[in-house]
Amino acid sequence: MENQIVVKEQNHAVYIDTNLQLIANQNKLSGADLQNFAIQCKRTGLDPITRQIYAIPMQGRLTIMASIDGLRLVAERSGAYEGQTAPQWCGEDGVWKDVWLEKTPPKACKVGVYKTKFRDALIAIALFDEYAKKDRYGKLEFMWGKMPALMIAKVAESLALRKAFPNEMSGIFSTEEMDQATQEPIKDAQPVEPPKSFIQKVKDAAPVDKSKIEYDFNSFVISFGRKMAGKKLTDFTVNDHKGMIKYLEDGAAKTGKQIDGPALDYYNIAQAYIKQTKSKR
Repeated sequence: MENQIVVKEQNHAVYIDTNLQLIANQNKLSGADLQNFAIQCKRTGLDPITRQIYAIPMQGRLTIMASIDGLRLVAERSGAYEGQTAPQWCGEDGVWKDVWLEKTPPKACKVGVYKTKFRDALIAIALFDEYAKKDRYGKLEFMWGKMPALMIAKVAESLALRKAFPNEMSGIFSTEEMDQATQEPIKDAQPVEPPKSFIQKVKDAAPVDKSKIEYDFNSFVISFGRKMAGKKLTDFTVNDHKGMIKYLEDGAAKTGKQIDGPALDYYNIAQAYIKQTKSKR
């Protein structure tokens, strides 16, 4: 059995080394950052090409993140993982519930992980306000607004898994844990009327001469979306941007909510980028 594990680890290390250039391109890494990331991939046994693990430069340093499935896989491979408790949520009253049916987000979630030779489950509690990602106006962003109970449950599970397996998961965070790290400072603002849909807002707005707005396409870093966050505008093709713009417009029309925050910043600059790219052809 030990020989099989050693062979599997060796094969994974060869797999990482063989595909190092692809991994570098996919994560926009080079030099020491690439070497560090490769070591973490080999150590955890996770596959960076299928996005079980990935790296994002954040606030001047490299942050390594893994999907919740990736963390579960690391725990399972340890041989000491014995399952976990079902998540529980609570509101302001502090009463834990097995299912969250309220229209407002829960205040906290707890999950426990069972580990060999431990008498009780290792419990972790995640407070919603500490992890929920909001836009610059204090509004919950995308999945945090759509599925708040699920998102905070993933955070609690990530905390519990790392608590149970600190050596295997040291320095690696789940995507949901780090969502708030890319959040822009919330602006102080007076309450306003509910916004119109983005499409209606465009129709009602006064004409704006966008040709006078200057954008720095090469340095603009996208700060929303799981696949785009942390990457530059120029890392994606015009067709990629067209697809995302349509996605945002369709979402705005369907929900009746305006595009705002980082999504709106991206929407405006992506349109300008597409227009400029066409004019150069």
